[in-house]
Amino acid sequence: MNKICIAVLFTFCLLWRVTVLAQGINFEHITLNEAISKAGNPAEPKLILVDCYTSWCIPCIEMSSMEFPKKVAGDYFNPKFISIKFDMEKGEGKEIAKKYNVKAYPTFLLLNSKGQEINRVVGKSTADEFIEKVTTALDPKNSLPGLKAAYEEKKGMSTGMPYALALYQNSKDPGPVLDELFENSQDFERFSKNYLELALGTAKFGSPFFRKLMLEKARIDQAMGSEVINRIIFDKVRKDMYSIANENGARYNVFYTAKEVEEIAYTISLLKLDPNVPEHHMCRIALYVANNDLDGMIRYYKRYIARLRSDDVFKGILDGILSEKLKKATPEQHAAIKGYFQDQSDRLKKESSHYQGYADNIK
Repeated sequence: MNKICIAVLFTFCLLWRVTVLAQGINFEHITLNEAISKAGNPAEPKLILVDCYTSWCIPCIEMSSMEFPKKVAGDYFNPKFISIKFDMEKGEGKEIAKKYNVKAYPTFLLLNSKGQEINRVVGKSTADEFIEKVTTALDPKNSLPGLKAAYEEKKGMSTGMPYALALYQNSKDPGPVLDELFENSQDFERFSKNYLELALGTAKFGSPFFRKLMLEKARIDQAMGSEVINRIIFDKVRKDMYSIANENGARYNVFYTAKEVEEIAYTISLLKLDPNVPEHHMCRIALYVANNDLDGMIRYYKRYIARLRSDDVFKGILDGILSEKLKKATPEQHAAIKGYFQDQSDRLKKESSHYQGYADNIK
């Protein structure tokens, strides 16, 4: 009897889950042109929702599996929208990404029945938050032209920040607006957390606006803390410098001159980041690679990288970068690199022997 009840309960739960999931957003497996054709039906005109995702975007996957299947999402979108989704790195998705200038993920394009962009929503949200953001985005005054008009009519932080954020979310440069706000706003506004996060997060490293912000770094540090600000600055170049150090920048469209890498390494050195954190050495290593100075790089490894904790994952990444340089090393450099790794091995053996001694003495 118990087994029958459990089976019935399991079946009920399964049917309930299927029913709930079926009530979510109905994403149709059609092309964008087909969606435009369906949306333009005079008998039932609709808008178009385009979910722009990538296979590696975790927030995209989470929204697709956890938020879009909810009934509240289906109730809002299915009557008003033709909903479609595309991987921006495959097939038609590549064309859509280029056409609508999609660079951040997840991005949700809100199109009219002609395929023209009304607005877009960027980033992860719960189903309820997403509905609220879409509702706000569909208000004409919150479109990019509407926000621009509001800012031009009355320039200030209250109109400039929404406009700058919209520019960024539409893959456009918010720098000129943020620069203007920085010049004309009061200190409590331009050193506020919201402004600084957007300004520092979007300013191109080394640009005139970035340099202007750096001239006020002491004030910025006071406003948000030097550790937070240093992390934001370092994160702006960390991935690019890793690509330079790995010599695979072309694969990711990352290109820097040796002079540009030198300026980055110099600026990052002024932040006085903790030298015991392996990834903080990435800019210096990238500089050696950019200058084709493998001898200097090997010396740097022996002097600084060798001292870092071997159990840190990023230490292993740095060692892997040096190991890859064997392919182009001279016999002398080959021997020096081998010597570096041999020294690392000998040090670990000594540490292992030390702790093994403690273990052997425990009865």
